Amino acid sequence: MKHRIFAAVLSGVAPVVLMAGCVGPGVLARSSDLSGIWHGTLGEVGANQYEVEAVINLRIEDDGTFSATVAPNRGTNNLAKASRWSGTVVTRGNRVTLQNSEGPWPWVTLVRTGDGNVLYGVANDPGSESHVMLKFERDGSRQSP
Repeated sequence: MKHRIFAAVLSGVAPVVLMAGCVGPGVLARSSDLSGIWHGTLGEVGANQYEVEAVINLRIEDDGTFSATVAPNRGTNNLAKASRWSGTVVTRGNRVTLQNSEGPWPWVTLVRTGDGNVLYGVANDPGSESHVMLKFERDGSRQSP
């Protein structure tokens, strides 16, 4: 009986601890190393007859805030929804977390490549409830328009 209670408590606490570790203490990105325009794509991992595909334009400001627009690719069976994201950027090593204050995603954590010009990751799309790949490439100019 005690083992069942322990297992139930552990299974309830583990996701909270894991999620806190993903978006836990980091450094608010307040430098120009991430600021500028990033162009990205979102695509379903292992798509079937319905797809989830979109393009994302991400703008990161020098003060550590960001805004993004998501536009679904054209397609008959595309489940992606148009949306806007905004919030703050938090970095921890080569991980970049977009903490959303607007939009369907509470947060998205990406990995930054060594040269700093690509961000990529896998997340669960709350709209389609499927796993999606995200990839952002820095616009040729590092300055915001």
